[in-house]
Amino acid sequence: MVNQLKIYAVEDLKAKLAEAKAIALVDYQGLTANQFATLRQRVQQAGGQVQVVKNRLLMRALGDLGVELDKPLTGQTAVVWGEAMEMEPLWEIKKAMDEWQKPQLKWGVYQRQMLSHDELARLVNLPGKETLYAQLAAGLANSLQRLVYSLSFPQRQLLLVLKAAAEKQEKH
Repeated sequence: MVNQLKIYAVEDLKAKLAEAKAIALVDYQGLTANQFATLRQRVQQAGGQVQVVKNRLLMRALGDLGVELDKPLTGQTAVVWGEAMEMEPLWEIKKAMDEWQKPQLKWGVYQRQMLSHDELARLVNLPGKETLYAQLAAGLANSLQRLVYSLSFPQRQLLLVLKAAAEKQEKH
């Protein structure tokens, strides 16, 4: 007979993950209790949550959401998801990885699509929207400046040729 508490745990986790904008499954083995508490606090400040979940319950909750893992989860797994913010909680995981060399990324889910370890690592390394917007604006401004210069270049060349011709005629 199925334990009713496990059913409630899966339903609760499924409801939380359904609202999540981005999800990361991380192996937190090797983190001290203080490091894990610090990580949890940083993720919460970034608008996300960290929850340690049994692998089987997590796989069931993800399966109910239509997300299938290509192989079973093993080891200690924590689920990190963004509620208010999309990527900021996952960036906190990246910062912790840089600082402590732990936790390790396992898999991720973004827009209901399963991400491998490598895909999740690439996603976490992307700059934020504001940074990308700033880079785009700078690139557009630079392109416009080059366009203006390119359009005015033939006119400048013509003026220089006319000036040189006028100076040559004055000498003769």
